[in-house]
Amino acid sequence: MKNTCNKTKLIISLGISFAMLAGCGNASAPQPAPAESAASEEISVEVSPQQPSTKNNHLIKHHNEHQYKHGENGYYNLLDDGIEFDLTGQLSGTCWICASICALTTSYQFDHDETIEFDQLDLLNQIYRDDKEEGVFIVKGADKEAIGGSGVFVTNELANGFDDGLVLDGAIIAQNWTMDEVKEGIKRYGALYIGIPDPQNKKGTHDNYFTMNCPAPRNGEFDHSIAVLGWDDSFPKEYFNEPASQDGAWITYNSNYPLGYYYVSYDTPFDQLYDIPLFLSVTEDYSKVLAYDCGQWFTKPVITGDETTTANVFREKGTLAAVGTYVPTDDTDLAIKIMTPDLDGCLYSQEFHADYAGYCVFELEKPIDVDEYAIAVTYPNGAPVEGKAEKLETAIYTDVTSKSGQSFILFDGKWLDMSEEQTWNQLGCETNNACIKALYVN
Repeated sequence: MKNTCNKTKLIISLGISFAMLAGCGNASAPQPAPAESAASEEISVEVSPQQPSTKNNHLIKHHNEHQYKHGENGYYNLLDDGIEFDLTGQLSGTCWICASICALTTSYQFDHDETIEFDQLDLLNQIYRDDKEEGVFIVKGADKEAIGGSGVFVTNELANGFDDGLVLDGAIIAQNWTMDEVKEGIKRYGALYIGIPDPQNKKGTHDNYFTMNCPAPRNGEFDHSIAVLGWDDSFPKEYFNEPASQDGAWITYNSNYPLGYYYVSYDTPFDQLYDIPLFLSVTEDYSKVLAYDCGQWFTKPVITGDETTTANVFREKGTLAAVGTYVPTDDTDLAIKIMTPDLDGCLYSQEFHADYAGYCVFELEKPIDVDEYAIAVTYPNGAPVEGKAEKLETAIYTDVTSKSGQSFILFDGKWLDMSEEQTWNQLGCETNNACIKALYVN
């Protein structure tokens, strides 16, 4: 995902809570038990290669024969611009994985003019692996293919690296965007990951188009994730089982039955809090990610004043090329300093601008050779922190760890260790690690 201002690469902020997870109608599982795990300083990912998971692909319906043909105006489809992706059927409840992969692969082709492949089983197993120390987990006995999930899970995982040197370098929250902004985003960044309502009585097949319209969704009806590929402003409103008030539909990739291309009426709300709309992107520019956090989960940014500064101390020899962090608001200026490990001296400083709320990767003007050092980031609207462990109302839970000497926050002119309960008491919340990552190029 190409940068748009001051050579920053934009990604996403994740200060949210989930009502439920995208699992295409799967029921909730029993409450989880606490995890026994601890965080690691360096995140290095190794994934065993697997054959692509395509066991449901025979169900795909391409819907090629139609009486209605789109017009020349008010129409756009990524596929008409030569963008490619694997039209893969989900495995039970993995719509969130399939939609995320569509967003990732289409944006990669936009940025690099070549294709990249993800397999949904590889990514699913990476996110729900149980040999890690912190992150998102499922309770023992739960079926990872059926339990569901969220694009946020993908974001947090890939921000710390994936197989073959891939690192998340773009993910933008499209929450509260206008229709025109969403359209422009698809043209610039590729497919949009989004959660939608999926009630059976709102679906239909008309003129060989698979359609859906749910203008007034109720609680519990948002349980499916898709990827938006384009739009057709003239798509007939008569083609929906639930009467539509206007012509027009989003053209989307649907990984659930009937698999293929799914036309969602403009009446169906995209601006909802079930699963945050995301533009996602990965790069191969970085060789290593150092991080203590597993992502910003349910904790709001910590605010200590007009500006809030946090820092991570790293001890790893190499060449630092970029810094990753979450940005809670749009149109934000941040200051990043590379400091001595005692947080007393400044070795390098640079200011950055982020157009959108998100987890951002900021490229340094010149890579820096480092050994023992600290990265301090000053935020104008609160600092993102890892927060505390959470139990969701499903078979999914998060666990976090924090060790002394890793993360610090500047409070009343003093650096406080974020792993200590005394710090939590002073701040009024549990913090654990700062969401600051060091990206190397060697």
